Amino acid sequence: MKLKTITFLSALACFLPSAMANDAAVKDASEGFRLGEMSRISAALPKVRGHVLENYVEYWALRLAIDGARAEEIESFLQRHKSSAVADRLRVDWLKQLGKNDRWDEFVRVGEGFETDDAEVGCHRATLAARRGETGGAIPPGIWAERLTEACAQAFSALAERGRLSVEETVFRLRSAADGATFLAAQRVASALPESARPSEELLRRAFSTPEQQLKAPRVSGRAQREATLFALARAARTDPTRAAVLWDANRSRFSDDEQRFAAATLAYRFARRLETDDALRWFRQAGSETNMPRLGDWQVAWIARSALRELAWSDVLRAINAMSASSNGGQMDPTWRYWKARSLAALNDANGATNLYTELAKEFHFYGLLAAEEIKAPLPNPESLKTGTVTPTAEQLAKFEQSPAAKRVLKLSELGLRADAAREWFSVVREFGDAESLVASEWMRRKGIWDRSINTAERTRSAHDFGLRFQTPYDKEIRKAAASVNLDLSLTFGLIRQESRFWAEAVSSAGALGLMQVMPATGKWIAQQLSIPNYRPSMLTDIDVSTGFGTFYLKNALNNQNGSEVLASAAYNAGAGRARAWRHDRRALEGAIYAESIPFNETRDYVKKVLTNAVWYAHLGVGGETSIKKRLGVIQPKG
Repeated sequence: MKLKTITFLSALACFLPSAMANDAAVKDASEGFRLGEMSRISAALPKVRGHVLENYVEYWALRLAIDGARAEEIESFLQRHKSSAVADRLRVDWLKQLGKNDRWDEFVRVGEGFETDDAEVGCHRATLAARRGETGGAIPPGIWAERLTEACAQAFSALAERGRLSVEETVFRLRSAADGATFLAAQRVASALPESARPSEELLRRAFSTPEQQLKAPRVSGRAQREATLFALARAARTDPTRAAVLWDANRSRFSDDEQRFAAATLAYRFARRLETDDALRWFRQAGSETNMPRLGDWQVAWIARSALRELAWSDVLRAINAMSASSNGGQMDPTWRYWKARSLAALNDANGATNLYTELAKEFHFYGLLAAEEIKAPLPNPESLKTGTVTPTAEQLAKFEQSPAAKRVLKLSELGLRADAAREWFSVVREFGDAESLVASEWMRRKGIWDRSINTAERTRSAHDFGLRFQTPYDKEIRKAAASVNLDLSLTFGLIRQESRFWAEAVSSAGALGLMQVMPATGKWIAQQLSIPNYRPSMLTDIDVSTGFGTFYLKNALNNQNGSEVLASAAYNAGAGRARAWRHDRRALEGAIYAESIPFNETRDYVKKVLTNAVWYAHLGVGGETSIKKRLGVIQPKG
């Protein structure tokens, strides 16, 4: 027995360094992939044979060389790792490559029976169908996206040539392509216009590259010239809407009423993006009524609506929302615009219309659901009713995850800090789950200490919920101690950490922020100086006590500098104190919800709303603190 034990321990001693070395090789390969260094991946490949993440290292090697990859190599990988998350990723990448290079026979073979919501693959499929003369099939949503890709522009052109898109839709897509698409994408859309309206390549390139030159053109004759000039206006207004407006005013009489309305709407959008609300609304009011206003993208009208909100111009808010599509993702049916439409109706004395919208929204758990509930004085649900889906997994249910190769990969990816890969791998496990299965999966992840996957999985439920899993409190003792040391609201602290890192202590953001509270190394150095902590090193920020101590100090400092405003403090935590102050109104106090809604950075706007929503739910579920979202939002005083 003693000899066997010695033999086992000796074998284990040999195995552990090898396992650690293999892990190190995987990490080095992932870094090589991030930096585009094939030599590091190639060096890792022989070291990871038999490793649970061997297929990831193979994927990184193939993906990095995909421009010159041989079909046999790709298809061999897809066959060997069939139905795995990493094979699905490579299949999507390869389908994009095949579509880009017009290798349609291979595209059909590789994509047969494969379902994906990837926008570019959907556009390539639409292009192929149109070229084959097929008249059915759904129009891919990617052709209407804010950032029109070259693949989706190609699909748009093919569909238009088949008569599935109108001239009016093509005109809209060309004009909106000026807002961030590449020249090739714009050119592909333009090619679908009738000859009389189609700018030449030379004309479109001038409008794209030197828009002021096109706006100053002494002669604007014909529809193609006018379309090029409107495209140039949109391009010029991206950098200087005031200058673009001056140039437009010198030429506007040469354009039709409809074209002038489009130009006005374009300028309104661009001034709105800069929070120059007076100019935005002045131009918006020249863009026509609801019956004749030109079509804009939902993302463009949304910014005009935000400008109108900042001026409490409720009729303009309503007109902008009514100009959106019916989409639930950025359009009229998006919770954002359902709420602000209700507010507009209420301000314009349509109480019944407002109440109907509030009542439906109040059933939802997000930021706008909380706001809507307060508008109709609906109380938050009883905490116990938010745990109706609570499950106690059986040993058999948990064993399924323990034995799942994909779940094992998630554990190892998480251990190595490859968070994005872990998220994609885990999604392949849970994507078909119903509520009960999702909650079992969430509980399994909680027991493994992988809080981010646990929380995100609990959020997938549709009717049977467990808010105890959605709003977990890992590191409770350390977080309470740190918050108490600076007299910081505990529910706000938990709410911010949940948004920053989902309680992943070793989290490292793409910008380099570290730890539970995602403190930047330079900020950590400043905090260490303020707290008289010697020998500061950035690596300290992944320590639980250091991260919570530094993060709570920094958040409390932000609150103190922003007159106690949780909105401004959370905006400052994410984007910097200077920006948070700059986004205030010049002349008037803003309702906190309106300030949050009009934050120019998409990431920060979403961040602030989620931090405060998290804080409300933590307070309601027993952490303590303010449970009114409107009180937390407060009023934001003007500049000066």
